[in-house]
Amino acid sequence: MKVLCIGSAVMDIAATPIEDSVNWKEKQRISDIRILPGGDAVNQSIHLADFRVDTALCACTGDDSTGQMLRAALQERNVDVSFVRSKEGIRTGTAMVLINPEGERHIFSVQGAHSTLCAEDLPKVLPEDCRAISLASLFSMPELEWNGLLPYLQTAHHQNIRVFADLAADKQGLGLAGIEPFLPEIDYFLPSLYDVLNMTGTETAEEAARVFRNLGSDHVIIKCGSEGCYCSDKHFSGWIPAIPVRPVDTTGAGDCMSAAFIYRILEGDSMEDACRYACAAGSYSTLFVGASEAKLTDGRVREFMKTNGDTVLS
Repeated sequence: MKVLCIGSAVMDIAATPIEDSVNWKEKQRISDIRILPGGDAVNQSIHLADFRVDTALCACTGDDSTGQMLRAALQERNVDVSFVRSKEGIRTGTAMVLINPEGERHIFSVQGAHSTLCAEDLPKVLPEDCRAISLASLFSMPELEWNGLLPYLQTAHHQNIRVFADLAADKQGLGLAGIEPFLPEIDYFLPSLYDVLNMTGTETAEEAARVFRNLGSDHVIIKCGSEGCYCSDKHFSGWIPAIPVRPVDTTGAGDCMSAAFIYRILEGDSMEDACRYACAAGSYSTLFVGASEAKLTDGRVREFMKTNGDTVLS
């Protein structure tokens, strides 16, 4: 196992195109409805496996048919599910994803087993070949974040394992204090712009990145949707543009970016080059319905970059 993804695992019901609710009728025909694996950690693990990175998922499902379906979908995409825990008497998390004609989505979700992940669910010993941990979304694992996550990350660092992290919605209103203890243990912090501006009280990606750098995170990459990302470390600070596309579905584009970034960092790229590659992968992923339906490969991403006028990385 080279990468351990830790975080949420749900099943998505994606429907497209869904017009504004004022136009809804009692019954109407739409183009597509799919039942797909979802959740930040699931999305990242699938994309990493598609990049041929040996990836395991640590997450919780319910002991129900939805959980069985999710496990089967993960195994089909070559994700190691040895650390996916089934919680008795709790249902697997499910989300309804309504995608409008412009590719933007509204997500309606119910709380499920994914939010019960705790320290006892983590692998007690990380294998010697583990090179990275990805906290697919802080704020989505309250039990683990309150008790056990910090020493786990500290132990990982002692083993020279890199730590990557993203943010979920701050449903409990913890703000910056909810993640501040973890930032010195996070090598690469990859939040989305809309999650960090209110949290930091800043108005720009540049200002928010400085806050996180000052709190101990060595590399900060703020994902900014169609604008690309702003990244900052001691060697480089600047904007990396996204490749313009007409999106079909933007669901999971940030997770795709994170997975592509992790892949390239593990391959030895600089932060700047990894960001450029990740922005291209994120744009490419929006051409498909579903958070992980793009089935990325290195060849497909590079061809997409070449075709769309971006610089192919060495």
